[in-house]
Amino acid sequence: MGAFAILAGCGGGGGGGGGGGSGSGDATPVAPPPAVASTKLATLINFIAHDPLAGDNGLPASPAQTVSYGPIAIGMDVDGNAIQAVDEVDLQYFEGKYYLYGPSFSCGAFNYAPGVNTGPLIPTTPNSTYRYCGLTVYVSDDLMNWKLTGGHQYIQDTVSGEHYYVKKPRVIYSPKTGLYNMWFLNGQAGLGSSGKTGKRFIAQSPTPFGPWSTPFEPTIASGDAGPVDFALATGPDGKSYMATSHGVLNTMLLNEEKTGTVDHTDIAVAGNVIGGGIGLSYRRGWWYLTGTNTCGNCLASRLYYLRAKDPHGPWLSPADDSAVTPLQPVQLSSDSGFAQMKAPFVLPDEKGEMNILLPGTHYRSSPTGAPGTGVNQPGDSNLALSGWYTVPLQFDANGRILPLSTAPTHEFPLAKPVATTAPPAYQANLGIDNTRSVSQAWEVEAGEPLASVLIAVFQRTPDKSPSSAATAIIQEPNVDAPLLARLQLPEGRSYSWLIDPRTVAWAPENVPLNLPETFEGSGRVTLSLSTTATNGGYGVAIGKKGQLRSGEYVAFKAGQSTVLAGAEMLLSTSATPLTAPIITAQPRSVRVAAGTPVGFVVLAEGIGLGYQWQRNGQVVMSPNGYNESTTAALRLPPVTTGDAGTYTVTVFNQAGSITSVPVTLEVIP
Repeated sequence: MGAFAILAGCGGGGGGGGGGGSGSGDATPVAPPPAVASTKLATLINFIAHDPLAGDNGLPASPAQTVSYGPIAIGMDVDGNAIQAVDEVDLQYFEGKYYLYGPSFSCGAFNYAPGVNTGPLIPTTPNSTYRYCGLTVYVSDDLMNWKLTGGHQYIQDTVSGEHYYVKKPRVIYSPKTGLYNMWFLNGQAGLGSSGKTGKRFIAQSPTPFGPWSTPFEPTIASGDAGPVDFALATGPDGKSYMATSHGVLNTMLLNEEKTGTVDHTDIAVAGNVIGGGIGLSYRRGWWYLTGTNTCGNCLASRLYYLRAKDPHGPWLSPADDSAVTPLQPVQLSSDSGFAQMKAPFVLPDEKGEMNILLPGTHYRSSPTGAPGTGVNQPGDSNLALSGWYTVPLQFDANGRILPLSTAPTHEFPLAKPVATTAPPAYQANLGIDNTRSVSQAWEVEAGEPLASVLIAVFQRTPDKSPSSAATAIIQEPNVDAPLLARLQLPEGRSYSWLIDPRTVAWAPENVPLNLPETFEGSGRVTLSLSTTATNGGYGVAIGKKGQLRSGEYVAFKAGQSTVLAGAEMLLSTSATPLTAPIITAQPRSVRVAAGTPVGFVVLAEGIGLGYQWQRNGQVVMSPNGYNESTTAALRLPPVTTGDAGTYTVTVFNQAGSITSVPVTLEVIP
């Protein structure tokens, strides 16, 4: 696979190997940025202050949003793909680098509430579990330029292959054992699920990025509030604590191995307003509990906090440091930038002082799937487009948290000075359907061979619920027509490609377009994107103009063209053709009793990968009749003898395809 140049790139990245697609091998290398002076501050971008799309990104506005903070910035990694860890994430500083952990939603996983299993899947009837995107781990030196390491990681039961769905990962290191412990919920908790679903587990690794061991349940002291929401934090003495919420708010001391709790402290809060997004953090002698009044797919949420000198208490009402119960938490935000704030990250600066960074999730809800104007609603929640949203906590001289300051850009101290540069900001533009199309033109110079173009594209198939519906009506996860790409070369030649929707993620990711023969001339090149899709559309990542040579981005609608003078499509070029996928880990056969959840997985290297699972030579269909078996992981509900057979998966991209070895599922009645 030849090296390629990021024309609208993201600068240099952190260390660690990365996987292309769902593979575990190294991604194509990206040239480092020019040498720059060291910086002690990371520039964190939440919103694009100067919208290059002039407010028309093609995406539905949240029905509850009354104040605009600007377009949501889609975090892009150093390989030109969207950062997929955007919800229920953890961020830690280990061994001189930053590690970002989170489940991926890019393969078409919704998150619904209340009353619908959010898990790793699009809910079907009955609730089957076909789609799962895996755990993603990113590494960075500077909190700005991120590299996916290890590809998409799937943790499975050693016998049945059932996938553990890593929700709310929290990683903590034990000096006693030398192991990194990743606590997580297996799917959605609190919905009356059976088996492993909804329970808290721990997987271990000798490194911060895996591979992870077979999970086991932690040893929990009595009084646990349950596995719905939890956070972990370590104090200056090396002791670690867990906070849990929803119904009962408490804190618990962890054992030295960081694999269980040994006690608990209950905390009574007026109005029970610290529930969702529970967070526990430490700074300058004070412990802080943060949380939101509610959630369940929040479009916005109020943020509150308590504080204490010891996690065992007494916990105090911050306004007057009274320990009288019920405690009166202080409200820090009324809408949190139209996001729900989650468990905070406690990170050191170069002096060893701890600073607190609070992450949030923007839930993009459809006006048709989220009835009313409240802030706690079900609906079309495409978390893949949420962006990586963070706000530093600020404090007064007495250690009280100041009101949350939500802004387009924040600066945050780094653990050590780094020679780096902040990457450009991008936003999603859903501008391609059966009524709209886009094009991007730029200049190429002689001596710049053009063998392949890589475009960061995504797709969206919003739900189609009536406004009175309590939960969403799901449609097929992939749009119903391919994406048509046309490349016009300066000397008159043109090429076209039909891009299979199964190779297009729900967040911007590279899709390679190999030219039949390398172009080595100079002049103006134009790439056009269109489709005849009717159940959704395609989009591209758009940034501020200036990365491409003499670039021009044009939107077409109803026969009219509009030049967006400040906008530019994120794309890359390669001097050599991109290659077909390579399977690096084959699925394996399974023999189980009827009623057992089963999982298969394939790992592959490549760019712009698509997947198709088959049973006995036929596409595996979900109970609602949709083809949902189009990800690296095939996650079957409790199986019957009708599920038995021979399974294969074909992995493909625009450059070619490869089929796995056949494996069998034997179901014992």
